[in-house]
Amino acid sequence: MTIRRTLTRLGPLGTALTVGQVAWAVRQHWLAIPVEHRGRLQELLRKSRGKPSNLSRSERRELRGLVKHLNLGRLVREGAMSASALRQIRRPS
Repeated sequence: MTIRRTLTRLGPLGTALTVGQVAWAVRQHWLAIPVEHRGRLQELLRKSRGKPSNLSRSERRELRGLVKHLNLGRLVREGAMSASALRQIRRPS
């Protein structure tokens, strides 16, 4: 099932809840990073403008290290658990 179909079946309230939960989880992960690392991560992301080749080799290595602090695997797991819980709430067909 596509994301669009799933969100349509959830309805506006379910969609808002899903988006809110994802935003909350991302914010929690972001705040778990020390302030000085967050600032450096933002600086490197701005400098790269979405293109890693805009960074030097050492900056790319540093960026990879900082991204590891985000613990993206846990973020994905939490998002999947939230989405599966919301399937129970979806609008009757």
